[in-house]
Amino acid sequence: MNRNYRDGSRRNLILLLFCILLFVLLAGLLLWSRRSDAAQTAKLQEIAAAEENASGQDQTEIQENETENPEEDQEASDSDNAEAGEDSEEPSQQTETEAQENSGEESGDSQEVQAEGIVCWGDDLINGEESATHSYRAVLQNLLNENGYELTVIDKTLQGAGTLSMMTMAGVPQEEVQGFITAHQEAAQGQELPVTETGIRDLTPEQTQRNDLGCIPVIFMGYYGGWNHDPAELARQQEAILNTFPDQEQYIIAGTFPLDGSVDSATLDSVMSEKWGEHYISVASTTSNPASTYEGQADLAAAILQKMEELGYISK
Repeated sequence: MNRNYRDGSRRNLILLLFCILLFVLLAGLLLWSRRSDAAQTAKLQEIAAAEENASGQDQTEIQENETENPEEDQEASDSDNAEAGEDSEEPSQQTETEAQENSGEESGDSQEVQAEGIVCWGDDLINGEESATHSYRAVLQNLLNENGYELTVIDKTLQGAGTLSMMTMAGVPQEEVQGFITAHQEAAQGQELPVTETGIRDLTPEQTQRNDLGCIPVIFMGYYGGWNHDPAELARQQEAILNTFPDQEQYIIAGTFPLDGSVDSATLDSVMSEKWGEHYISVASTTSNPASTYEGQADLAAAILQKMEELGYISK
């Protein structure tokens, strides 16, 4: 009995000592944890304070720099504002330009395309080498140069040829040309006709090549015939050549009575003026000299230049 009691007392004592030891250990751990937390907190406070001081110094330096260099800062600000202003002005200027262009289109004002040159179609009344100096084409080129016009005069004339050959050279459809020939033969009722009324000259590839489609045409033809003495038919043949050009707004038609005298100037001019209006130049009204003379050719050249300026085809 006593022995059991003693064993129980001993176990209780050991258990008590273990509890006391465990309590002391827990108390020590708690104390250590508090001290560690306090140290960590103090360290964090020191770091925060150090960062605060550094930030304060940086701000002070910035303020000092701004105070020391106000002009530089202002210049930089002005430069930035100027660049922004330029950027904002560009679209405004573009919008203004577009508005002007649109306004021009709406009002019908459009800039005409500059002609590449002037081309002379039809009769060459000055024969041989003298044509290069005294023909109306040569005189017209000199007048253009003297007046500061940078335009080349292209020669598409034929010496002694009729209008049928000229239409063929221009590329008028052969069936259309043949239609005129057939009409001439029917009207002759078996009588012999001049060669120009039925014949077409043999043409070289160089003559039929078109290098003048961007030019202003001057059509002066009919002196040697080919239109059956009918001014209305001559006007249709002139129109056939004009139709081979892409631009049929700028052109000049010049007319003189035929070599055989079958039609007088007054009759020819009446039909031509009605057909072509302001585009027509009457050689008879322009000069008192025959069209086949040097003087007549020079007067025709001057009239062509004046007409082009009047119609606004060329300007200084």
